[in-house]
Amino acid sequence: MNQFSAIVDQLLVTTTGSTSPSAKPPALVRPTSPTECRELLDWARNTHTPPQPSASSEQLAKHLAFMSAALPSKGLDEMTGKMKVAVYASLLGGYSNEALAFMARAACQTLDWFPTPRQCLELIADYRPPTSPQEIALRLCEHYTAEQFDRWMTNISDGQPIGDVPEQWLRIAVEQGAMRRLSDGSYVSRALYQGPTKSYEAPARVPFDPAMLDGAA
Repeated sequence: MNQFSAIVDQLLVTTTGSTSPSAKPPALVRPTSPTECRELLDWARNTHTPPQPSASSEQLAKHLAFMSAALPSKGLDEMTGKMKVAVYASLLGGYSNEALAFMARAACQTLDWFPTPRQCLELIADYRPPTSPQEIALRLCEHYTAEQFDRWMTNISDGQPIGDVPEQWLRIAVEQGAMRRLSDGSYVSRALYQGPTKSYEAPARVPFDPAMLDGAA
């Protein structure tokens, strides 16, 4: 195992980068007011969560050894083994420790033999990192906004005041038939819309035809 780890340590190309930590997140709870929703949304849009760091050579070696202990592979001499480790290190060196752990577990659960490099990449492609605080904040804001919109639609359908709402809400309400847009560009609830008055039109009269009397006789 020490020799295996040493080979990986020599061949693994590590990538490092400086990432500024994101600002301290606000309480990740459902907003109770438009102000709270706006503050949470601004934070989510203006901060970021640093990506997961690449796995160390020791971590990569442990995951490869874990699969090697559970899955049989063809016997390799020392030189062939070094070449094999070099290939795996080159292809997997940029992934996080969490992603490699997912790959190793999936390989042991689904494969009968030690995975090829291509199989490793296919397994690791299904890995999804944990949901970031920013994603959670955006979902909370989306849920809050959807609830407010549904409540507003119910209110205007009952004839209550339209209020100061986004233009998009007004357009959706028109499309769904809950509101009408008048010729002057203003909006009115369908429940309150009376429509333009129409002048009375008498039914058309049929001209008198004496022949109609002859036929009746």
